Amino acid sequence: MSDKKLYEKLTEEFGKRGLKDLKIPAYIKENLSKELRIYQEEALKYYLANFESIKERHLMFNMATGSGKTLMMAALILDCYKRGYRDFIFFVDKTTIVEKTKANFADKTSSKYLFKNPIVVNSSHVEINVIHNLFESKEGCINLYFTTIQSLFSLLKYERENALSFEDFKDRKLVFLADEAHHLNADTKKQNKEEQEKKEGWEAITKRAFESHKENLMFEFSATIPRDDNVLKKYRDKIIYEYNLAKFCKDGYSKRIFVMKYENKSLQDRFLGGILLSLYRELLAQKYQIALKPVILFKSEAIKTSEANQEVFLEFLDNLDIRMIDNFYKSTDSRESELFAKSLEFFQKEFKEAYLENIVNYLKNNFKQTYILNTNDEKELEKNQILLNSLEDSHNQVRVIFTVDKLNEGWDVLNLFDIVRLGNKTSGAVTTKEAQLIGRGARYYPFKTNEFAPDLTYKRKFDNDLDNELSMLERLSYHTLNEVEFIKNLNKSMRDQGLSFENKKRCINLTPNKKLEHIIKDNKIYYAKNKRIKKQDLKHFEITKEEMKQKIKRNIPLFAKGIKESEEQFKEIKEERNFQELAKLNRIPTKFFLKAMNMLGLGFKEINENFNVKSKNEFIENYLKNIDFSFSKKQVFNTENNLEIAKFILENFKKIKEEIKQEYEVTEFKAYRLNLGERVIFKSEEKDVTNLNLDSDNFEWLYYHNLSHDSGLEKEFLNFIEGNKEKINAVFSQWFIVRNDGFEEFKLFDNREGSTYGQGFEPDFIFFGKKKNENDKFLSIECFFEAKGGHLTTQDAWKEEFLQTIQNKKMQAEDKKLTLYSLPFFIEKKVGKNQKFIDAFNDFFREK
Repeated sequence: MSDKKLYEKLTEEFGKRGLKDLKIPAYIKENLSKELRIYQEEALKYYLANFESIKERHLMFNMATGSGKTLMMAALILDCYKRGYRDFIFFVDKTTIVEKTKANFADKTSSKYLFKNPIVVNSSHVEINVIHNLFESKEGCINLYFTTIQSLFSLLKYERENALSFEDFKDRKLVFLADEAHHLNADTKKQNKEEQEKKEGWEAITKRAFESHKENLMFEFSATIPRDDNVLKKYRDKIIYEYNLAKFCKDGYSKRIFVMKYENKSLQDRFLGGILLSLYRELLAQKYQIALKPVILFKSEAIKTSEANQEVFLEFLDNLDIRMIDNFYKSTDSRESELFAKSLEFFQKEFKEAYLENIVNYLKNNFKQTYILNTNDEKELEKNQILLNSLEDSHNQVRVIFTVDKLNEGWDVLNLFDIVRLGNKTSGAVTTKEAQLIGRGARYYPFKTNEFAPDLTYKRKFDNDLDNELSMLERLSYHTLNEVEFIKNLNKSMRDQGLSFENKKRCINLTPNKKLEHIIKDNKIYYAKNKRIKKQDLKHFEITKEEMKQKIKRNIPLFAKGIKESEEQFKEIKEERNFQELAKLNRIPTKFFLKAMNMLGLGFKEINENFNVKSKNEFIENYLKNIDFSFSKKQVFNTENNLEIAKFILENFKKIKEEIKQEYEVTEFKAYRLNLGERVIFKSEEKDVTNLNLDSDNFEWLYYHNLSHDSGLEKEFLNFIEGNKEKINAVFSQWFIVRNDGFEEFKLFDNREGSTYGQGFEPDFIFFGKKKNENDKFLSIECFFEAKGGHLTTQDAWKEEFLQTIQNKKMQAEDKKLTLYSLPFFIEKKVGKNQKFIDAFNDFFREK
């Protein structure tokens, strides 16, 4: 064997052949209830393309926690079934993981069930059959045996009647699926005495079971392979795919992780910090119609301590008042915690003067005893496991979890946003468990927004727009005492797992440039803005006939009664295409629609919200009956069928109405008075403006005297303006430029019909000026500049095109007119494509 391990050899081979021509078979994709992600497809391609050529029937998928290893197993089960395998033995280290996996593979009612219902392979329905021994196996089914490593070891070592035995394996080809497989190396790795006594023989027993039939397959899955020379040597020719946690996080499939360090040793502060951020995320999600119930985990070091901490928490909640909230925020330096600063800003904006009272009421109601789960009660283990495995479900009310260490492995949770450490031990073993828990909590909570393509549902969306408040739903907060030794050990444990805390953001106070004071004080300054509003938030919006025509399903299925008998010829059935030309609904009397409305609970009030009609009859006659539909040539229009057709159309209407309500409407531009004043912004510590060697005092025309900028390209732009300020002075008597640090005032929304309708962006720089021939105390010109790296010019071309549509746009600002302009992208010199900007700049700032 070559020095290269299997995955490296396959990667090199795929580099020559390329992956793009390989396809995942339909019998896999079409039988999974979840969509495969890019890296999962890639892992399957490595396996599928090399199944026949790899001599080892024992393979390892070394994939990160949270990367969807169980979905990979489901895909492999389907492929192996297609290859003739019928019996599958799943085993893992913990009973809790076994129960969770049963729901994934066998519970059709579970929201986490991974197969389509029904499963169809080779045109036949395939049932999942959970078995307790191989005698229960059925031909034609996917027979699943679930067990733990310990149980499997016990069954095979101490054989008993009617239980699994080595004798059963001799004449059957089996697929073994081992999750958290790093526990299976007890015989291979160097162990201490305690490990040997506990795990002697596990690996040998599973190996013997696997080798009992020459066609058996073994698929192991683990995020962490022990860093032991013997173990690493064992897996050199078995690892078919690697996707580590560091890459998983870097690719955006995880939350960003922030540590909240508390100086006060009182539990009260950590309790309050956790529930305040949880409430903030809950209400923020509601604001954007995102279904989210954030969960908090309070982590203790012993069961008795955990139970006591729960009692302390409930007592604290009972005594909570507005003074405690007020003192917490006053003692929390907004410069040290962006999340707490943003949460306070949000509460004040949403609840106005009564924000403290509202916070207290929400906290007391949302985190009371009813919504608390303590995982340490062994008597409630089964019930607790069901609740823990369904935390994201709408019917699950759990908001708070008290635990010790039952959740470090095998726990799938996406809506955990706050982990609060209540203990004070600092050892490396403790921090390893904490890092494992953080790794599970860092799993991304998927949500959609209209600004992003559906394939970004499961990835972070705001890494390049961290000032967007929705970025707060992409963060995990870890709350702990600020203990140097513990933080040091935790950081090491995090790095070992491929995790890291986000760099703290530093606070920058922006103050207006005093050199511009006379311009700002002496003039009325206005800016132009449009807004994006969800239609359901408008007092009234009308759904046009054209809108409904585009969205409504216009092909009406055949409604008919009766049974036909014919001999099955086993021929492929071709899709019937017997629709007529488009026709209106005049053939169906209005009374059937009225009856259908009553049956569906569709009242006049609901209709009149969006249609300018005076009655249900008018809606039917003047609206519905003017939309074209297609009917089957075989359709008979009788009493029974007419009612079914009417119900079908109105049900579609209700669904589409709800879809349209969720859509955005972009308003017209209006002029608003500009009053930026002092501002506070947060910048990542890794972005150090001092490294850019740029003295902001050189730019007397910049609105804020202390410069904040993110790249060398912006430095290039600022120097360009400084070098051309005489051209500007020749045309404008007074002017200044604002560097846009995510200010809401300057966010624009595309109002053009098309795929980018409603998408927002914030131009980098905004110019305000008054021409020399104008004597009014009013800056009449606003111009947008966008500095753009060459690699972004294509994907962001829509921004440049949109800005061109508002060129020379005028709008009323009190008794004056504000005129909008924009210039093409300012592109970095090295790209050599900046002439378009320079020409437009010279034209705009030319004396006329």
